[in-house]
Amino acid sequence: MSKRLLLLTPPLLQPNCPYPATAHLTGFLSDRGFDVHQRDLSIKVVLDVLRKYGGDEADELIEFLQGPAPFEAKRDASALIDELAIWIRDNIDSSFGFSRYAEHLCAAIDDFGDFEKLIRRRSVIDAPLYSRIKEAMDEVKPNVVGFTCPFPGTLLAAFKAARYIKRHYPKVRLVIGGGYVSSELRNMSDPRPKKYFDDFILDEGYIPLAKILSPRTRLTENDVPVFVKPSYRGLDMGEYFDVVETGNFVTTLWSAGKWRKLIMARGCYWHKCAFCDVKLPYIGCFKMPKAVEIVDAMEELGTLFHFVDEAMPPQLVKGVCEEILRRGFKCEWWGNIRFDKTFTPALARLMAKAGCIAVTGGLECADDRLLKLMNKGITLESSKRVLKAFKSAGIAVHAYLMYAFPTETKEEALGALDYVRGLFKDGLIDSAFWHRFALTVHSPVAANPEAFGISVINPMHKKNRVFAHNEIFYTENDAPDWTTIGRALELAVANYCEGRGLNKSVEYWYRTSIRSLTRA
Repeated sequence: MSKRLLLLTPPLLQPNCPYPATAHLTGFLSDRGFDVHQRDLSIKVVLDVLRKYGGDEADELIEFLQGPAPFEAKRDASALIDELAIWIRDNIDSSFGFSRYAEHLCAAIDDFGDFEKLIRRRSVIDAPLYSRIKEAMDEVKPNVVGFTCPFPGTLLAAFKAARYIKRHYPKVRLVIGGGYVSSELRNMSDPRPKKYFDDFILDEGYIPLAKILSPRTRLTENDVPVFVKPSYRGLDMGEYFDVVETGNFVTTLWSAGKWRKLIMARGCYWHKCAFCDVKLPYIGCFKMPKAVEIVDAMEELGTLFHFVDEAMPPQLVKGVCEEILRRGFKCEWWGNIRFDKTFTPALARLMAKAGCIAVTGGLECADDRLLKLMNKGITLESSKRVLKAFKSAGIAVHAYLMYAFPTETKEEALGALDYVRGLFKDGLIDSAFWHRFALTVHSPVAANPEAFGISVINPMHKKNRVFAHNEIFYTENDAPDWTTIGRALELAVANYCEGRGLNKSVEYWYRTSIRSLTRA
């Protein structure tokens, strides 16, 4: 006999639209006859907290941000909501934040004993979290409850929720999966987390959940379609609200707009970058569906879409655009790409005509030597041609940037900043963000650290009880002062995104970084 499943998204994630995991699982399992329900605890809890401490004024601001309004007006309203969130963080709960809860505590935690203390500690999210869980449990009456945990900022709430359910609904089977579980908890050997969850699902949850719901199911991985159409049944899109934090249109796409999040293709068609978790199935198992399947789902779901692929394949993008235009379907969409030379001016124009408003992609260290070392498969020259193609088509571009990649020098980092400044000045990118390189256990760098001039320290396999294990600490001889350099890069690009400081030298930002860190 099949059981009833309740899928939950724990707080906290961006408040403008649902995270896609439960919608995709609900779509797949419901289509195959399973009794599946979903709720987004993240949006419900953040609304409860803001309304509790902000009163009628917060409620009015939220209602305004939930509806249509001019960009600048929403920016002003968002600033007031942000002030309330900061007040809650400073006066009520130091871990509170709009899109993450206790992320700084959970990002590098490897001892479950330390983490368990956080689970038991009272927090601002506890009361609304437990109230919303009770509401969902009493309404759905599930036999199985599944949590998605995509990021460190959702981990603590997921375990708090599990603790509550174990106490009040002891017969319910608890399951957790998602990006964080599949990467950080992949090598977990500590038995203590199993007091909270009965099952830890790695990689895609479609078939494991089907087998939990009906052990005799004959479904296999081969029964999972390449493209899974999500279902939003159980999610109230009217609850989500925009947060407009900057004047930069592209930067705001992540926190504003009620996007339906779709996955165009499974895996990454390149899957060779040295810094990436290429050993994991979500990267290496590349499969492409038919364009018609994607556009069928788009027509059914709405008009605003964010494709959350590792990298949208140019060939499939072309097919989707042609199908959109053939049907005369009016929509807006954006998504992640590689700055692949296949994105020609003709393809960029086709994308714009089919509703593409923006693309995001990695320029990483923006240095040809380092791009070759990390096996990125692009050069600065080839990337610039792609950027020009998008500019000419009127498609906005966000660039992901990386610093502190092994063997990178101070001169290369500041040279990359100067190159990026030129891209902003020429209007070839509209937004960018620097991330510091992190060595992860499933990457080619971790498999052969000596080839990249680094030495791994404190290997986790020597520990008796492993909880989270993804980022690896390492040493590098003669490494530059990445704290100062990183601050300079971040300050500069934050200003570039607002149209400021484009005529200032890289040395100016480096000196400014030194002064700001000295004052701190």
